Amino acid sequence: MAKISDIFIQASELQPGISRLLRNSTYPRYDDLSGLEIDYEDGEQLFLLDELRGVMEKLADVEDCIRYIAQPVLRTEQLRKNASGRYETGSGFYYCCGSPIEALVADGRYDVPYWVRTSVEHDGTDYYLVGHREVRMEGLTVRIRRSS
Repeated sequence: MAKISDIFIQASELQPGISRLLRNSTYPRYDDLSGLEIDYEDGEQLFLLDELRGVMEKLADVEDCIRYIAQPVLRTEQLRKNASGRYETGSGFYYCCGSPIEALVADGRYDVPYWVRTSVEHDGTDYYLVGHREVRMEGLTVRIRRSS
């Protein structure tokens, strides 16, 4: 049986090829495939356009995920609510609506606390983790990774 660390290495090895394919497809530049030479009167090319657009959307997500998990963790800290009502770490990282966050949650999904990558939102009363509303933000352990 393969180890998860081996699969991570294989995924990391795929990342340069995915990046190259995305660049060649013009997807990152135009957020679609409109930069390609396409005959818009050829039904087969239009079919390929639609199918490949979906592939590129998924590959862009895969590329983002692989890049993210490959970044080293710089620090692990706890959140506290600051005077403006936002949650922040001791080193000054703060979170507000839409902020990405990596947090250690214990919500019953697994028998042990586990890390999740999600975002922060506000419900009019307080901030919460998207997909984990029951997890308290105060004292929550978060990781900050080096961004590329």
